[in-house]
Amino acid sequence: MTLTPLAWPGLRNARDLGGLPTMDGGEVRHGAVVRADSPHALTADGIAALRAHGVTRIIDLRSADEAQLRPNVLAADPMYRLVPFTDPDDDPADQLSDLAGIDELYRCRIAGDATRITAAVAAVADAPPGAVLVHCQAGQDRTGMLAALLLRIAGVADDVIVEDYTFSSICWESPGECEPESIQAVLTLLDTRWGGAGAYLLAHGLSPSQLSTLRARSTISAMPASRNGA
Repeated sequence: MTLTPLAWPGLRNARDLGGLPTMDGGEVRHGAVVRADSPHALTADGIAALRAHGVTRIIDLRSADEAQLRPNVLAADPMYRLVPFTDPDDDPADQLSDLAGIDELYRCRIAGDATRITAAVAAVADAPPGAVLVHCQAGQDRTGMLAALLLRIAGVADDVIVEDYTFSSICWESPGECEPESIQAVLTLLDTRWGGAGAYLLAHGLSPSQLSTLRARSTISAMPASRNGA
C-alpha cells in the first residue's frame, strides 16, 4: 500500500483516503473523503485543485476561536461547515495530568467528546455527493481520530488505519509525532467499551441510515468471482 499526499499548494498534510484496502477485499472509494491540515493558507491554485478533486463539503473540526484566528479560506463558501470536535469550555481532557500521553488524551476525547465526535461523523454522512474534506489544525489528532472512525466503518483493518495515521509524521517531516500506539488506543477502546466503531456512533446519536450511507459512499466492494472462476 502506498500513501501519497495531495499536492495542493498551501497544505502540508492532505490525502485522499481512497485506495485503502478493506478486509472484504474491496477498497475505500477515491473521491469520498480527504483528510487535511487547516486550509487557512490554501493558495488560489490549491483552491482550484480542491474544486477539481470534486470536494462538495468542508468540515472544520477546530473550535470557533481557532477558526476565527486562522479562517479557512473557503469559510464563506456554502460547502463549509464548522463542527467543533471538542468544547474548549468543557474539555474532558482538562482532568488529565500534565504527564498524560497522547494515547490517554485520545481515549479521553473519544469517551468525553463522543456526542460532538458523532456529530462530525454525521456531517460526513449527510454531505452532498462528492468528496468531503475533513480538517483540524495540523490534520493529525482530531482529523486522525475521525479518519480512524470512518475507516473502521468502511471495514479497513487496524494495521492499515495505523499506517494512515502515522503517515502524517511523514507529511510534516516530524518523526515520532504520530505514534502507532496513540491511534491503536482509540481502536482498542472502541472495541472493549462499545463493541466497535459502529456501536459507538449509534450509541451517541448516529442513525442506522446514516451509518449505512457512510459505508455506501466510502467503499467499493470486492467484485464477486464469476462461476467459471474468471
